Amino acid sequence: MRLLFVLSCLLIPCSYSIATGKSPGAIGAYMSLRDRSPEAIDNLIREAAEAGIQFVIPLAKSTSGRALYKSHIVPEAHPGSDDALELVIKAAHKYGLRVYPWICVNSDGGEEALSPTLESHPDWCIVNANGQRVGFIDPSSKEARQYVCSIIREIVCGYDVDGISLDYVRYPSGRNCFCDRCIRMFRESSGYDAREASRAQPGTDLWRKWRAWRMKQVNLEMQEIRKTVEEVKPGIPISSYVWGVHTYGQGFQTCQDWKTWIRKGLIDWINPSGYVYNMKDFQKRVAENRKEIPEGFPYLITIGVRTSHGQLNSASEVKAQVDEAIKLGADGVIFFTLEYTRQYLAELAPFLRQIAQPDRDPGKK
Repeated sequence: MRLLFVLSCLLIPCSYSIATGKSPGAIGAYMSLRDRSPEAIDNLIREAAEAGIQFVIPLAKSTSGRALYKSHIVPEAHPGSDDALELVIKAAHKYGLRVYPWICVNSDGGEEALSPTLESHPDWCIVNANGQRVGFIDPSSKEARQYVCSIIREIVCGYDVDGISLDYVRYPSGRNCFCDRCIRMFRESSGYDAREASRAQPGTDLWRKWRAWRMKQVNLEMQEIRKTVEEVKPGIPISSYVWGVHTYGQGFQTCQDWKTWIRKGLIDWINPSGYVYNMKDFQKRVAENRKEIPEGFPYLITIGVRTSHGQLNSASEVKAQVDEAIKLGADGVIFFTLEYTRQYLAELAPFLRQIAQPDRDPGKK
């Protein structure tokens, strides 16, 4: 029955009640779903709710290109196991939390490997400066963008979600993409060779043309995601994790033009990275992003309790970053991840509940 339901959703619009308002709340957390048993998920979300967390962002499509839900499109990360996304939604709504599935859009294997999907569709891959395919979806490919949108459609239509949270809507780091399609399309657009453009000095006219062309590809992908969501569940909020304002600098090649996404209404709230562990650097990151994000547009900073960049080692360190973020104008914070933050929840609870109190009711009973 579920198969028939999902397949029908892929073909026709569907309708669900959705949470009121675009802002997710003031306190949220990513979920990596390492422990996917029903009891473990229920306990973790109950503890989060008791501590004042208002919404969760559970991993639905990983950087390896695998699904943590029952997908008929994406290879599953754990075939035969419980539907982790469904378990999260059930528990979260029971305890009054919103759910925004976390979709790693273009990462499909990562920079070191290809996912099964990209192994089957090598023409969808980013090609790096060495001529090697990497596990990233090339947004210049119409077919690859359709694949991305089919994932979005499957999740939004097949589950009672309150929105979606995007990640990796960008190019990978470094010089790319040099597939035949990108070389041809850029030459048709600009008259220049992409390989020559990528080697141009940052800040030159040719370099700007190359980056602008790639930004256009990513923005087209985001437009198609927005269109897909509006077709199946109109008005549902779309958010995105982004690296932040510093990526508009000359040295960055990821082409993540989130200012345009905000201006064109392609996203409804945003959570830039706050993955820095010196307080002055953190304050600078929060303040700089605040200046570039329009007042009234929901801006939450992502706090890296533990990441590949470093970690916070106590509840007091977590509290200090949350406190500074709010003082400097962020509308809220998102912890990466709930699993890493769990050990500090009891100590943080009075503080977090105070921040969350004005927006405690997330629209779910």
